[in-house]
Amino acid sequence: MKYTTTIGRVKVELFLSHKSGRPTKSISSKTSQFVSHLVNIAMDKHKKGHPLSRVLKFLFEKKKIKKALGVNLAFLMIATSAFMPSISAFNSSEPVELTTVVVQNTTTTNHSVRNPLDTFIMTQGYSFFHRGIDLNEETGAPVYPIMNGVVEKIIYSRFAYGNHIIIDHGYGFKSLYAHLSKIVVEMGEEIDQETVIGTVGSTGFSTGSHLHFEVYEDGKTLNPLLVLNQDK
Repeated sequence: MKYTTTIGRVKVELFLSHKSGRPTKSISSKTSQFVSHLVNIAMDKHKKGHPLSRVLKFLFEKKKIKKALGVNLAFLMIATSAFMPSISAFNSSEPVELTTVVVQNTTTTNHSVRNPLDTFIMTQGYSFFHRGIDLNEETGAPVYPIMNGVVEKIIYSRFAYGNHIIIDHGYGFKSLYAHLSKIVVEMGEEIDQETVIGTVGSTGFSTGSHLHFEVYEDGKTLNPLLVLNQDK
């Protein structure tokens, strides 16, 4: 079963799979309500940020939706043949690459997404050749995880990402924090959004003090601007 709607210049398709027979009227009704809710989020002029960004942020935060549609698998495919304009809240001229967002039927969560730095200026955006964003800030500024999670990997290096951390947020989502001057967490440590995991630096291949930040979904990079809090 497929539902299609349009948000700006982007076509959004919702595909549903069901183990046996045709979806019930109840499932169809829930699906219609779900799609309508996404459209309402996108078209809400009282909220900041790009319409598509608001939808993807909502899906990112509600990744663990508990049987939202009453089916085995539901996913949204952002179908487009071109790049969207940049998200103005971050004053970036970089194009925003779109990706597929998957919504699994698991337990619900109320966790929100926070920014990894208290204050920053974005100096480089996300692109095909730069799979994250660079956030300019003074050396020593505290770095926070965008969501609760577990420290999956800590690497100290003079090359590439320099000293960096990878956080596993569960359900296929991970985040990377690079060029750190200090790392103050340990492998396997459970952390929350108020945990300082390290400090901004310029280790590795870096030309100045900044945080290189990446987000992964099922092993593939996702434009961080689509999930970060643009209201702050």
